[in-house]
Amino acid sequence: MAWLTQWWTLLATLAVVFVPGLVAAWSLGFRRLAAWAFAPLGSIAMISLVATVFGFARIPWTLLSAVLGLVVVAGLLVGCRFLFRIRDRRPRVRGARWPVIAALVVAAVLLTVRVGVYIGDPSNISQTNDAAFHLGAVRAIIEQATASSFGLAGLIDPAASGAFYPGAWHAADSVVSLLTGDIAVSTNMLALVFSAIVWPLGITWLTQTIFRNRVASAAAAAMSPVFVIFPLEMIQYGVLYAYFLAVALLPAALAAVIALTSRWSGASGPVRGRVTALVLALGMGALALALAQPSVIGAWGLLLWLYAADAVLDRWRRGSPGRGWSIAALLVGLVALGGVWFVLGRLVTANTWRAWRSGGEALWEILSAGFVKTPPAWWVAILLVVGLVAVLRRAGARWTAFGWAALAFLAFVAYAVRNELIRVLLVGPWYSDPYRLAALVPIMMIPVAAAGVVLIVNQFALWTLRRRRVVSARPGVRPRTLQARFGTGAVAALLVVGIIAVAVQPLVLRFKIQDDFAESESPYWVTDNAWLDRDERALLSRIADEVEPGARVLSNPGTGAALGYFLSGVDILPAQWWVPRDPAYTLLKTELPDAATDPAVCEAVRELDADYVLDFGEGDVGPGRVQKMPGFTGLEGQPGFELVDREGSASLWRITACD
Repeated sequence: MAWLTQWWTLLATLAVVFVPGLVAAWSLGFRRLAAWAFAPLGSIAMISLVATVFGFARIPWTLLSAVLGLVVVAGLLVGCRFLFRIRDRRPRVRGARWPVIAALVVAAVLLTVRVGVYIGDPSNISQTNDAAFHLGAVRAIIEQATASSFGLAGLIDPAASGAFYPGAWHAADSVVSLLTGDIAVSTNMLALVFSAIVWPLGITWLTQTIFRNRVASAAAAAMSPVFVIFPLEMIQYGVLYAYFLAVALLPAALAAVIALTSRWSGASGPVRGRVTALVLALGMGALALALAQPSVIGAWGLLLWLYAADAVLDRWRRGSPGRGWSIAALLVGLVALGGVWFVLGRLVTANTWRAWRSGGEALWEILSAGFVKTPPAWWVAILLVVGLVAVLRRAGARWTAFGWAALAFLAFVAYAVRNELIRVLLVGPWYSDPYRLAALVPIMMIPVAAAGVVLIVNQFALWTLRRRRVVSARPGVRPRTLQARFGTGAVAALLVVGIIAVAVQPLVLRFKIQDDFAESESPYWVTDNAWLDRDERALLSRIADEVEPGARVLSNPGTGAALGYFLSGVDILPAQWWVPRDPAYTLLKTELPDAATDPAVCEAVRELDADYVLDFGEGDVGPGRVQKMPGFTGLEGQPGFELVDREGSASLWRITACD
């Protein structure tokens, strides 16, 4: 029921995600499904652009300035439509619309239930490693009135001042938070909207753009809620808000380019209008993905290159003029893609993950769609095999088979290949992480499986038609009528199977790579065993009233105290999960209780300009717990420390030894 009371936050989130982008979609000539699916991509691109320009121009990021900036960008896009005479596109698509709409509605309901139950109360927070940074970054954007990706990291860690960090998620989240006043609720609502609405819309549009068949697009919508690896896994593992955003936008970024270049796009008007629309779509896609999570640019480029290669080879087979230039352009594109891939790998500072499966185990998980030990989706895997047969026989769609194979191969490398050089070169942009690579596979697996549905429907309709003509003197119904009927039945069957598949899956399901540990409860839930338990959160909720403005509080981030800045606005060091490497902090995390007797301790306290310390216990060395820090606990009875507040086992102390 708590979610139902957040209707204003839902409306605000929908407005931020869709309204600016709908203007962009109209400007590029997209209509109906295409317009709604492109809108989130356009909105994120526009918000990111305004945030970046404001950062360089030193214009404060406020609700009013952000809205005005978006209005200006929207006006420029509308001006481009009229100036370059961009026309609406009316692609030729077979089939009725209502099965697509019905499948999208059911998918939205299933994903809303899954994500909503997993998060629990909308005010809950993800108590995972990166949540402290992401949530703290949104608070810092609001407090410091800047949302540029070229300064976001420095808002949380002054040592990273000026460093680039993709901030599209945080900029959009900050706008919703400015509208609603609650960062935790706005973050969860943004995750819900991208999971339940944006993701199904994008994969449905991509499938419809490739195959121009609404049975296929409805089937894709029906399959969109089935996989645990995406979207749910990305908002529980990490938590990977930035990567989650980029992957959710990737289908629309692909579909936009295909829709504007396909022979069946329904394009009209002067060439300059079509070229302008394509350039704008490419620019908005690149901007949104790069400022959401740059690694996804590599996957986008790879899939677009495969699409272009398929088109060029098709021209070669048909003997079209300009074949030599097309091949040359394709080779140049491959070299450029390799360069981008190399640069993306260099941007990643750590090749963190190691291979954790044998080749056979990895292949089994990928082919069964049971990524990282989530429940396999065998029925989707079977449809995939049928779909591969279908697309390999169809001109213009063969690239989808190679696209799925390429993404599956990258996931296989992350799973099972142990050669470090190969891992760095091929999957380095993703930290060699099986979770991140596996989350990409459904983007091509679903459209290919949807093609399998169409093939089955067509073959069954053909068999039925032949049977009717044999047993009856009358020819019976037309093939297209049979296809429509069977297609509707197939989509309905997929929806039923999808509902059952989602219903029987555990609500809490996550496996950690290192030890195959399964969660017993969601990291969003507030319990006594949580990273940040009830007592600690209660203490942090009132800490802002107990310390003077500008005071700094030391803590062990692995106890959940890293979420303190986000929850209170108080300068709690560190305000992120990573442990500072500063020599002063390194000393204090073990020796702080000796402040009254060891001058070196007080020197370190003064160097960090610390005034208080949070005692949330010694900490833990389990997944996400960082390390034990005996220096930030056991302060009871130690000289030089004054108790300020206590809630259960959590306490706040003033450091008086160094006054």
